[in-house]
Amino acid sequence: MIKNIGLIVFLRKIHKESYEIYGLQKITELLNKKGKKVSQKYVYSIMKENNIKAKYIKPYIQTTVSHDFSDKLKNLLNRHYNPTKPKI
Repeated sequence: MIKNIGLIVFLRKIHKESYEIYGLQKITELLNKKGKKVSQKYVYSIMKENNIKAKYIKPYIQTTVSHDFSDKLKNLLNRHYNPTKPKI
């Protein structure tokens, strides 16, 4: 695949500039915008040969609640939760 060296270098540059996040579709789209008319199947084969893979960044999900949570609660309705005697 000597004729593809220029394309491989360009593909690696795009992949590295995207912090290795861009996958097949975005790289193909950028190559086509830059004037290199290629199909997704062709870019896939080049990426597979050169072991270029996109990284998936898992979104951060907070699973625990702060220990200061009870301090943030307010008595908006002004209810008396610990009365001294029953109301008549």
